Amino acid sequence: MEFSRDYLVHYYEADATQCLSLPALVQYFEDIAILHSSAQGLDLEYYHRNNCGWMLLKWDITIERMPLFGQTVTVTTRVHSMKGFLADREFRMTSADGTHLASARSNWLLVDTVRRRPLRVPAEQYEKFGVSPADERSFVSIEETLPPAGDGELDGECKTFPVKTVYSDIDTNGHVNNVRYITWAIDSLPESFSRLHTPVSIRVQYKKELAAGMNADLRTSLSPLGTESRHGVFDGKDLCAAIDIRWNERT
Repeated sequence: MEFSRDYLVHYYEADATQCLSLPALVQYFEDIAILHSSAQGLDLEYYHRNNCGWMLLKWDITIERMPLFGQTVTVTTRVHSMKGFLADREFRMTSADGTHLASARSNWLLVDTVRRRPLRVPAEQYEKFGVSPADERSFVSIEETLPPAGDGELDGECKTFPVKTVYSDIDTNGHVNNVRYITWAIDSLPESFSRLHTPVSIRVQYKKELAAGMNADLRTSLSPLGTESRHGVFDGKDLCAAIDIRWNERT
């Protein structure tokens, strides 16, 4: 069961080169996942009332081309399968003429938002998203093969940046929103880098929640040729998120 929506690339969603920024792309994907759920009768009030919510575990995103400010794109999503406590959701973004721009796979965990414990996906959600329990064998789990900066780091120098979480970082699940980690990662790169490079893929694995007021360290290493940046967000010795971004030079 697919769900689609058109998005206009606003000026505030574009980077210095007038292209849709990487955090904004991920926000489109996050937004349409919530809209899809709402369209099936599972809106934010439903999750609040039932003390539960879907928390993102992993992103695996491939980008062919970023749209420009003022262009309209179509974003489509579907729940591919569910299994136990988990959901496997797919995304794609196309231009107005149908040209493929980006695609993504993601893994999500259903959580009791009071006890902060996993919840088994209820039959109601299988039905609402048009997924059968018999399809559990088709569940695609994104591999956990992503070392953060500072752990099997790249040849480039690893630098550490302090991060202070604030109230505006927090989403309806009561923790730092998944896109904030990606924004921190990009902001840790040299200013000229983003002007000269464009992302072609990003993989993210979320390990531990951060709440408002918490301090964290962002470690970043960039390969000598500028083709890969690796980032780790740490709460002390604990890894909160590992991020790997592949880049091409802008043409």
